[in-house]
Amino acid sequence: MEFDVIIIGGGFAGLAAGVALAEAGKRVCLLEQKPYLGGRARSFQGPTTGSIVDNGQHLFMGCYHSTIQFLKTIGTLDRVRFQTTLSVPFLDRDGRLTHLNCPALPSPWHLFLGVLRSGSFSLKQKLEVLRMGKALRNGGAGFGPSDAESVTAWLSRRGQSEGLQRNFWDLICIAAMNEDPRAASAKLFERVVRLALFSAPEDSRLGMARVGLSECYTAAAQSFIESRGGRVQVGRGVNQLLIKEGACRGVDAGGERIVDLPVIAALPWHQLATVLPGELLRGEPFFGGALALRPAPIISINLWFDAPITDLEFAGLRGTTIQWLFDRSRILGDKSHYISLVLSGAREHVSRSKEELLAISLRELGEMLPAARKAKLLHSLVIKERFATFSPSPEADALRPPARTPIHGLFLAGDWTATGLPATIEGAVQSGYAAAREFLGMQ
Repeated sequence: MEFDVIIIGGGFAGLAAGVALAEAGKRVCLLEQKPYLGGRARSFQGPTTGSIVDNGQHLFMGCYHSTIQFLKTIGTLDRVRFQTTLSVPFLDRDGRLTHLNCPALPSPWHLFLGVLRSGSFSLKQKLEVLRMGKALRNGGAGFGPSDAESVTAWLSRRGQSEGLQRNFWDLICIAAMNEDPRAASAKLFERVVRLALFSAPEDSRLGMARVGLSECYTAAAQSFIESRGGRVQVGRGVNQLLIKEGACRGVDAGGERIVDLPVIAALPWHQLATVLPGELLRGEPFFGGALALRPAPIISINLWFDAPITDLEFAGLRGTTIQWLFDRSRILGDKSHYISLVLSGAREHVSRSKEELLAISLRELGEMLPAARKAKLLHSLVIKERFATFSPSPEADALRPPARTPIHGLFLAGDWTATGLPATIEGAVQSGYAAAREFLGMQ
């Protein structure tokens, strides 16, 4: 069978590129090293409980326009349920529950009125949010962060108090950027906040997959590609890109050479070095920046109880080590009493033992939720993704490469490339689309 392009990697980025090219009439050969599609955004069936477990809880947002288009194209958008308007419950460590409920008003009034009505903030904090929102809308000299500024430094300079940062802005930063606000890029955070909270009320809505994450897109994307003359192969690793005289001429896949085809490498940045020839790594500065990106880990703590412990589908947690709680049973519609806890930007916690992380999570749940003190823990699963995302530090932006490389016929995709977004599903999909456009522009 003849193909037009090879794609390496079967996560959101690779599959989005493959679907875009298949839709444009190109025959795609997609190779995935692992025995399953989905990369770092996948689900699996837990062997002990039978529950569908995501390797990390992922949220969608209404501003994920490329992701929404991707899911529409492959016919699975109905597997993600979006809120009507933005609504976020917050649980304090002492068990106090408050909400941020935004009404259906034009932006930014939906957020302003939601903040004013919320019991999550003091009057002083509400005024701080309103001032920040007004400045975000209007800009002005000196408002924007500098290239080297961290989220914490910028928010402090903009008059956002430590308490408001800790209980609101930091939760947004950690959830969206998977990095400690003291280390995350303020420029990137400002863009995220504008897109998510101050563009349109429908863009602010949160969405959650009502099935396992893999079921949202992997099989449907594979079917879309293969129904248009392509092929998707799992368990098929690539040893090396075949590069000669400044051009990519195919791949060496397990000793078999697939030649005379351009390549889209949709791999995590830290795996790119494994397929690039050594002389290219040493002699081409373009790739050096990407390989200098640092990882930011995520820890997911999955708990199964003998009884329900909360009526909430999800909540942001304030004053705790754990940052977000998701009741997977309510999200998926089963009766397993399955709770998923998320600890993002977890660099200082990833070296803790799984037993220690479990003890911390159970103690904090017991402090916040009386029912958790009475329920019996039946099973637990702690997942550490040490290379979950790249760290969006102020220095990282200059290291992220575009889709087109100096090597003719070689393109890059991945949430770590120069998307202008943090490492999110939307960034991954946008990168796949960008690589597909560059390839089509070469034709």
